[in-house]
Amino acid sequence: MNRLRHAWLATGAVAVLAVVAVEARAEDSPQIQAGRALAKRHCGGCHAVETQNSPLADAPPFRDLHLRYAAGDLPRMLALGMLPPDRPPEEGSRVTHPRMPSATLDADEVAELTAYVRSLDPRP
Repeated sequence: MNRLRHAWLATGAVAVLAVVAVEARAEDSPQIQAGRALAKRHCGGCHAVETQNSPLADAPPFRDLHLRYAAGDLPRMLALGMLPPDRPPEEGSRVTHPRMPSATLDADEVAELTAYVRSLDPRP
């Protein structure tokens, strides 16, 4: 009987955590929601934006991007990854993932995408 009670309590705790996660997501700022939509539109073909696996096996999911850049280094990661340079280099090519296309985003969209990626980073 005690095992059954513990199983029910554990199941209840998991359900509560799931509800809290969904509620927190519903409370994301409009900027984060817009950034998530941009990520889905521009990046979702290769990178997992939600909890699923990435469609392209070697493309890291957005939820793990914070593992690839130092805290505070997100703008550099975006610049090297998907945003075209402000000025094209005079010669040669910029350092990027060889199969990752650039997306032309305006300043507001860059801020939205940045806010979304930052919202996934568990570091303070």
